Amino acid sequence: MPALPACAYESDFHFGLTYWLATQAGFDHQQSHDIARGDELTDTGLLDAKHAIIWQLCIKRQESASTLTRFLHFRAQQPPPSLPGDRPVAPSAVFAQAQINSVLANAAHGQTAHLLKLGQALHGWQDSFAHQGVSDHHPPCPEQWVWTHAVDRGGALKHQADRTYVYPFDCREAAKTTYDILRRYRQPMNLSTTAREWPTLEPQVFAFCQLNTRTAKYQWLESHQVPQAFAIAGNTSLSDGVQHFWRPGPIDLRPVPTTDVPDYERQATGWRLDAQADELLQATLSNAVVPSSPAARQWANAFLQAWLTTPAAQLPQALAPFFGGRPLTFNDQPIEQLLRLRMTDRGVADNPEVPPDKYLGDAQGFINAGADSWRELLVPPRGQEIPALVGNDQGDGLILIALLRSAPNAVLIIKARSVEQGYAIEGLVVQVFH
Repeated sequence: MPALPACAYESDFHFGLTYWLATQAGFDHQQSHDIARGDELTDTGLLDAKHAIIWQLCIKRQESASTLTRFLHFRAQQPPPSLPGDRPVAPSAVFAQAQINSVLANAAHGQTAHLLKLGQALHGWQDSFAHQGVSDHHPPCPEQWVWTHAVDRGGALKHQADRTYVYPFDCREAAKTTYDILRRYRQPMNLSTTAREWPTLEPQVFAFCQLNTRTAKYQWLESHQVPQAFAIAGNTSLSDGVQHFWRPGPIDLRPVPTTDVPDYERQATGWRLDAQADELLQATLSNAVVPSSPAARQWANAFLQAWLTTPAAQLPQALAPFFGGRPLTFNDQPIEQLLRLRMTDRGVADNPEVPPDKYLGDAQGFINAGADSWRELLVPPRGQEIPALVGNDQGDGLILIALLRSAPNAVLIIKARSVEQGYAIEGLVVQVFH
């Protein structure tokens, strides 16, 4: 099965640029931080819920998972189920602007909870620029419910829509309208700082939109006094550039950020959305009953450990038993995809013209774990003390859904059939999913 990107603007826009725009609109540091973290948490705050959302959407074909994805990231006027051509995403759609209008009409401007809600509303609005167009379709997710990058923006197998430099004019327009919304939001507030005029910001914003490496994004954010610039840039899928972003750490998204960057469990996952979105999320999570046998969980843990602890150069041989014992090489697509997921430079990992085995001699080219630490590289499913989601499919087959902390926008989905020795992988997909 092929890779299925389905993400949007990343932390550089959702947190970094949004924070800076808020400061330029006259919000203080804490207010800007709350707006930006509300925006960013719409992605990273649901990392531990992705397993269940993917299970319900792609395996069980549950409508609420698709409806939730639409509400947060793909603000098409037409809801699912319907064919992709009948539900294009467009910033001009009434639904794309609905949550923004609702937040602006509410009288609780300035309160922390309302600033977070503004950030969440901005996230969906900003995504309507990155996701505009008609979703592509590839298995295993059903055509009537799936949301992906638009066909005319590279389709479901490309990452073009994520990156501001590919469509810099759309990035600039998303930033301009974001700034307009921030200025409208502050009108009933008694802020001491005057908002700057957009023409004074536009050249700097457009320069930001054209940057294509983590290093360049970091330098822009740092020079514009955006806190946590290194972590923000490091949590994008861009190529490193001149500077190496080896384990940049997550962004601190707690209410009052400190200089210490905590683990994902302490700062991002488990976040509660606003009431309307949370109702959709809870409908998805409450129905996500995933039965699995002890044998299935044992096999899944053995696979994950072998994948994450084996030296990259030995990966084909180490994983061959999990593919029914057939010989594997670096030219086999599953091995290539699994190796790419372990690459530390996410931009290079997503470049199909660069074979991952080219970096086998690079000591920092791939993430590596020990026998006792491999679980720490994975985001556990919400409310469960397991490294990944494992479920028995029809006919006692197995579905494995795993999420790496170092590639938080990519979800590994494996389908394995039951064999005499346990299970054998017959399908593998890496779906980039916010």
